[in-house]
Amino acid sequence: MSKTVLATITTYNPEIGLLEKNIDAVKGQVDKLIVYENASANRDEVLRLCEEKNAEVVCNDKNYGVAGPLHDGIDYAAENGYDYILTLDQDSVASAGMVDKLIELIKSDENLAIVAANPVPATSAESESVPVENVSVDSVYTSGMLADVGKIKSIGNYMPEMFIDWVDDEICYRAKECGYGILQSGIPLIHRLGDLQKARFLWKKIYVQNYSEFRYYHIFRNGYYCIERYGKRKDLVKRCKRRLTKAKLKVILYEKNKASKLKAMKQGKRDAEKFFADMRRKYEFAKGEADRQKR
Repeated sequence: MSKTVLATITTYNPEIGLLEKNIDAVKGQVDKLIVYENASANRDEVLRLCEEKNAEVVCNDKNYGVAGPLHDGIDYAAENGYDYILTLDQDSVASAGMVDKLIELIKSDENLAIVAANPVPATSAESESVPVENVSVDSVYTSGMLADVGKIKSIGNYMPEMFIDWVDDEICYRAKECGYGILQSGIPLIHRLGDLQKARFLWKKIYVQNYSEFRYYHIFRNGYYCIERYGKRKDLVKRCKRRLTKAKLKVILYEKNKASKLKAMKQGKRDAEKFFADMRRKYEFAKGEADRQKR
């Protein structure tokens, strides 16, 4: 096993039993594990568990979403000489040998900045359909992502201001525009995606997320931010808009509290323009072009 991997888990009101499985599954596969604790209501339970498992904890004074801990994790990894960082959500469980397999993949091509495990449901029937091929893609999920620390630092690190949603997409889009590759593997990672509800649209089975108004605000603000920033990629813009439209339609057709959620989406879209302008001033990048300067 490589001796150059830092793993991070970001927690906010986690299910303790699932977090324990998460820690147990990954701790023996990496050199160091840090739990970034985002002021959970059950923080005492998180701290007790981490003490039992001998996992280091960084206690944030408030909820910084996923973007803040991801940014801090990259900085820590760079400052302490780690080559790679593995990022996990609190409700993911690494498969056996997952990290070594990801390392083997990222080392196979010096142009790769990120390789990722494939998040699959916990139900065995659905997990059996995981593809075995590796595919070059524009973006991957945060959970199960193994990133080259030096390459991520060279393109500017994560943006804490994004808070949550599209954070993984944005760092991948930026890496791609800076000439790096992103690889989605078929290596499984058991992952639970929110309060999923199965529904049908005509003959197709779909999944409905049932997110809060807060989440939908960030989905639309950050989604339209990415559209503004990476506007030169017309194919990417088209996919982003399609993704946002699907999210909106699912709320209209299947979810409760439609009015308040649609209002949050509208406000997020409206705020995206100012957010983009603020970030462009802060990070000094051009519209439709990723910032290639090391910060």
